[in-house]
Amino acid sequence: MRRPMIVLLAGALACREPAPVGSSAGIVDSAGIQVVTSKAPALGERAAWKVAGSATLTLGGVAGDSALDFVGIVGARRFADGSLVVANGGTGELRWFSAAGKHLRTVGGRGRAPRFAAVSSLYSLGDTLLVWDGRARILTHLTASGDVLRTDTLRLADSTRMFAILGAFSDGGVLAEAGVALDLKDREPGFVRPDRNLTRFGSGGVSDSIGVLPGEELYYGSRDGRASLSAVPFGLGSRLTVLPDGYVTTEGDRLQLEERDTAGRLRRIIRWPGARLPVSPDDIDRQGRALLGSAGTGMQRAQLDSVWRALPKPDSLPAIIGLVPDPASHVWVRRGGHVGDAEADWWVFAKDGAWLGTVALPTAASPLDISAEWIVLRTVDEDRIERVEVRRVRR
Repeated sequence: MRRPMIVLLAGALACREPAPVGSSAGIVDSAGIQVVTSKAPALGERAAWKVAGSATLTLGGVAGDSALDFVGIVGARRFADGSLVVANGGTGELRWFSAAGKHLRTVGGRGRAPRFAAVSSLYSLGDTLLVWDGRARILTHLTASGDVLRTDTLRLADSTRMFAILGAFSDGGVLAEAGVALDLKDREPGFVRPDRNLTRFGSGGVSDSIGVLPGEELYYGSRDGRASLSAVPFGLGSRLTVLPDGYVTTEGDRLQLEERDTAGRLRRIIRWPGARLPVSPDDIDRQGRALLGSAGTGMQRAQLDSVWRALPKPDSLPAIIGLVPDPASHVWVRRGGHVGDAEADWWVFAKDGAWLGTVALPTAASPLDISAEWIVLRTVDEDRIERVEVRRVRR
C-alpha cells in the first residue's frame, strides 16, 4: 500500500491581581459549568500595564561564544535573583546566566552529566525544574541550580508511541499529548484536522486518557498522482496551556476558551467580543515569499512554488494562535494577526475568566516566562538568529 506523501510548508503556519467580575462580564451557570462572557476589558480600553519596548537584558547572537549561540530554544525560567536558565533544544543543554547576562554553567549536552538525548521542553513546579527528553521519554526533575532530584520514565499503553509534555500540575502530575493516525481510506479531498489525544501522568508514571483536541489543519489532496497531506496556510490549530489546577484550551476558530480540571472535566467557558481577521492578498504574498526565500533555487524552489500556489487559502486568519499562563494563573491569549504586523495583541484573562485587557508584544517574540514585573521572550530576527530578551512589565 502506498503511503500518502506529506508536504510540510515551513513557516506557512502561521498584570495585576485579578479584577472582580463586574459590569464588563456576565456569568451563567448551567449544570455546574460557568459561562463567562466579557463585553469589554475590566481594566478599561487602555492597557493598564505595558511591556517595555526595549530589553533590559538580551542573550544570544554573539559570534564565537557558544554559550550565547542558541538553536531551538524551547523554554526559559527567570529566578527571583534575576538569574535565568535557558533550555537550548538544538544542543540538548540547559544554560544558566546571571542577572547581568554572564554565563554561569551548562548542564547536559555532549560530555556533561546529566546527558539528555534531547531537551524537548522545560517547565517548573515551584522551585523544581522539569526537563522533558522526548526521544528517551524521560522526565528529569532538577533543582534551580541544575542538580538532579530524580528521573521518571513515562510510557503510553503503546510503549513505542512518541508524545509531548505540555506542562505540570501543582499535584505533581503532568499533561501530555500524542497525535492520532489519520485514516485517509476513501476520503474525499478537502480540509482535515487529525485528533490529538490528551493524557495525564500521575505518580509512578501511571497514565489516564482525559480528552481529545482537533490538531493542526491539513489539506488532503493529490499531487503527481499520489495522495498528499499539506499544512494549510493560515490554518486553524488547537492551543493548550497548563494551570496549577487544570488546563485551558482553544480550537482556534473563535474567541472562546475552555477551562478544564486535571481530569479533563469542563468547568468554565470564557468568551469575549470580536471576529477573525480576513486573509489579505498581502498576507498570501508575504507568506509565499518567506516560504520560497528558504527554499534556495532550482527544482526545489519550483516544486514549493507549485505546491504553494495550488493550496487552498482560507478566507480568515485563525482567531487564536497562542496561549501562555503566568504565575497568577492569568491566561495570555495571542490573537491571529496579519503577516506584516509589527506587533501582536495578547488578551489577558483573570483566573475567574474576566477579560482584564490587552498587551502588545513584538510579532517575532514568544513569551517563555511571565512574572509580576518581568517577561522573558524568545525572539528570532530576519537572519533566523535566536535571542532571549528580558523586558520589564509596567503595571
